[in-house]
Amino acid sequence: MSSEVEVDLPEEKEQPSAKKPCPENVETPTETASEPPTEVLSKRKIKKLAKMQKWEVRKKIKRQQEREKQRLKRQQAILAGIERTTPSRKELKYNTTSKSPSPISVAVDLDFDDLMIDKDICKCVKQLLRIYTVNRRSQTPIPLFFTGIKKDGRIHKTLERNDGYQNWDVGKRSIIWIYSKKNPSHSELFNQVKISHESFLDLFDREKIVYLTSDSDNVLDTLEDNHVYIIGGLVDHNSQKGLCHKIAEDKGLRHARLPLNENVVIKTRTVLTINHVFEILLRVTEKKSWKEAILSVLPMRKGAKPKEVSPETPEATTQ
Repeated sequence: MSSEVEVDLPEEKEQPSAKKPCPENVETPTETASEPPTEVLSKRKIKKLAKMQKWEVRKKIKRQQEREKQRLKRQQAILAGIERTTPSRKELKYNTTSKSPSPISVAVDLDFDDLMIDKDICKCVKQLLRIYTVNRRSQTPIPLFFTGIKKDGRIHKTLERNDGYQNWDVGKRSIIWIYSKKNPSHSELFNQVKISHESFLDLFDREKIVYLTSDSDNVLDTLEDNHVYIIGGLVDHNSQKGLCHKIAEDKGLRHARLPLNENVVIKTRTVLTINHVFEILLRVTEKKSWKEAILSVLPMRKGAKPKEVSPETPEATTQ
């Protein structure tokens, strides 16, 4: 007869396991400060960037082709014995504003960065390019200043897109961003200033400033020697009507308008672009009458016609 013996076996101890971290104690990997999140570009923006890159490449190639074309054209003209009718690049290089006999100076007030949309900013800069080109090709270039440009503002950034603008002759050999004082005399200034962040009020003698605005009741009959004529650098399609006149009034400055109505009959409005105002002043300093200057500058679409002037009313010229 068998008997069953009960034996107490020791209980199996649970093997110790690694401590499981609490969910709240688990550190999830995060981006380091040195690795900024990458911007996800839309398809439209990618296409736009690609288009801009292609344009930059095409622009350089096109410029090289134009230079080669001009070089061949000059060679053919020399072989044919045709005399040059326009100044050469070498002549333009030495035809600087510091050597100019021009009796006046012109400053474009560009302190309107916040009042223009991007499209008008581009138009404004294109007009500045036109001003520089016309002035550079003149035999008597006017000492020219671009003032009130906000550093890293939209006008500044748009100018930066134009290769070589740093070498412009706008009062000196090369562009220098400066913070000048009002102390220097007018003759000293155009050896110091080209493009400035400062207002024209900080650069020129207040008594020598004349702000040009089409809303002024004062007619500009003569250009006074050693005076600075201010052109408002604003492209606004007349949405800011009267602004330049208000600025001149508020700051107690002399102001005047070009003698358009006194010399020509215009079908359209008499508000002109920045470059048209400058070019009219330039032509008058070249000894043209106001009537000749205005008619030579205004585009055909303005429909300007000479106005009959009575014998008692003399033509206005420079002093």
